[in-house]
Amino acid sequence: MQALGPWLVREEVLCCGVIRCEVLRGIINDKVHKRMQDLFDAVGSVETDNLIWEETARLAWTMDRRGIVVPLTDLIIACCALRARATIISSDEHFKEIPDLEIATALPTP
Repeated sequence: MQALGPWLVREEVLCCGVIRCEVLRGIINDKVHKRMQDLFDAVGSVETDNLIWEETARLAWTMDRRGIVVPLTDLIIACCALRARATIISSDEHFKEIPDLEIATALPTP
């Protein structure tokens, strides 16, 4: 959480429900789990409304027709980032396949 400090102060961190679920399900330690819940509660969230699911379905269909199969979780995360005009910080190779998505593999220098 300390690594995100400068961005948290400027309220420049966003999340979506899928990220929250993916991260929290993998945490074994109760204390760490609680701290991460608190972090997710403190950051902004991109709403996963019906429109974002429609956008995700359209993106999935288009990419599948091109022979590029990306997991649904990555597609919904990407659509949330595109909606928010946000950069995804991830080393997941699937994100590189998604048009117009801004990706970084590490946090930029604050």
